[in-house]
Amino acid sequence: MKKEIKQQQGIDRREMLKKSGLFLAATPFYFGLNSCINTGKKSFDADVIVIGAGLSGLNAALMLEANGFKVKIIEATNRFGGRVHTAKEKDVPGHPELGANGIGGGYARLLDVAQKYNVKIGEYRPRTEPRKGEILYAVKNNFILPDQWENHPANPHPEGYRKGSPTSSAWSVYSKLNPLPKNDLTAWRNSKYAKWDRSVYEVLKEEGFSDEAIKLAVATNSSYGVDGKSISVLMYFQILNFITQQAAFNGQGGAAVGGNQRIPEAMGAAFQQDVLFEAPVKSIAAEADGVQITLTSDKKLRAPYVLCTLPASALRKIHMTPSPEGIQHQAFQELSYTPCVQIHYIPTKKYWEEDNLPPSMWCDTIAGRFMALKNDPQDPDKVTSCVAYLNSNVALEIDKMDQKAAIAAVTKTLEDMRPSLKGALQFTYYWTWVNNPYAGGAYAYWKPGQITQFAAHMAKPNGRIHFAGEHTAIVNRGMEGAMESGERAAIEIMSLLG
Repeated sequence: MKKEIKQQQGIDRREMLKKSGLFLAATPFYFGLNSCINTGKKSFDADVIVIGAGLSGLNAALMLEANGFKVKIIEATNRFGGRVHTAKEKDVPGHPELGANGIGGGYARLLDVAQKYNVKIGEYRPRTEPRKGEILYAVKNNFILPDQWENHPANPHPEGYRKGSPTSSAWSVYSKLNPLPKNDLTAWRNSKYAKWDRSVYEVLKEEGFSDEAIKLAVATNSSYGVDGKSISVLMYFQILNFITQQAAFNGQGGAAVGGNQRIPEAMGAAFQQDVLFEAPVKSIAAEADGVQITLTSDKKLRAPYVLCTLPASALRKIHMTPSPEGIQHQAFQELSYTPCVQIHYIPTKKYWEEDNLPPSMWCDTIAGRFMALKNDPQDPDKVTSCVAYLNSNVALEIDKMDQKAAIAAVTKTLEDMRPSLKGALQFTYYWTWVNNPYAGGAYAYWKPGQITQFAAHMAKPNGRIHFAGEHTAIVNRGMEGAMESGERAAIEIMSLLG
């Protein structure tokens, strides 16, 4: 007789899921496709081996464990969280988030586990979007206040799109053209909208944007991808709908007190079975009745099923037998991740009082988004640290440099731009997601044509090898997308284990 599948539910989660349509994510989309049943011929190290101790892997492992299955987690690093990573206080005062910053009010699964495992949710902590009145635009060697931007000569945007910020013009276009139904967060994968799976560059050109305006809006400090030609506008439509949906849960969400990494740490502490840290995987080989995993240490583990939650950028470094075929293989090889480099400083003086300008700057130079962070809940107006947050081609350029040279180059750029910063910035911490072997970037982004070609194939099981991770989510994005994917994969595997 099959074991009853028990899904984790918090007090408010069911209602939140209904309101946001998230029950769709629990549907076992690929049950029976390319999967096998357990023959039980040999002894195994676990019923399921989960590769990756990020949110998707932990959520799946806890669900499997709650239903009586033997689970082993393998993690390449020495911590829980994956791309949810909070800086240590000793490294950066105020312990800002190095990855996964905000928790949306509709992050039902994530808020549920936070409540279940006693992680307190506090106020949202801005990282790359400053508080109102605290930003300065540094464009073409000009310092421009937000109320000056619309009519400033350095503003290259066409009429009708000059208000807001250097990047908000593109979002105005996405909002104007978005064809996706606001109440359907799965619509981005509907073939009906495939015609929009084309480059942002093409769409903005049709709206009258010059190459200069497009570069400023979507290829300078872009939170997604690298430039307008290498990202699908359909992805931005999905993001816009997701943001709109999250806004409906006003007053909920925020950030975990002590840092968002406290949530996966609490999940890991609640998991009662084995976790192998510092155990990178070298190969995954499906056999007749199970799967064998070989670690880089040459240690071997076997289980009837394996759940791989690694980003595609990390997965393609692992030898898999049989190799995913056709479109799925292409998807794992080609899916890209947003470049991100962070250089953290401790301010040694109140430079903003010296020049009477806002403390944070949006720059069109290698300084990226230079943000003054205020992460002391006891003194919310105190600047606890500053970060030069680099994305797009700038991050790729900086990450190729020697770390010491990169820090020096960014620091000099800041000091040359703004004299009050000379002697004001004490370097404290450097973090890159670009060359991180287990990430390859901050989060996945879809190039033109990839949603139509790849999205429906990335989560399909490869024999006894199953997949999860935010890049396989259908309804949600970010941390909640990771949780959604882990839940879907756990149900998928439980239906096969019986």
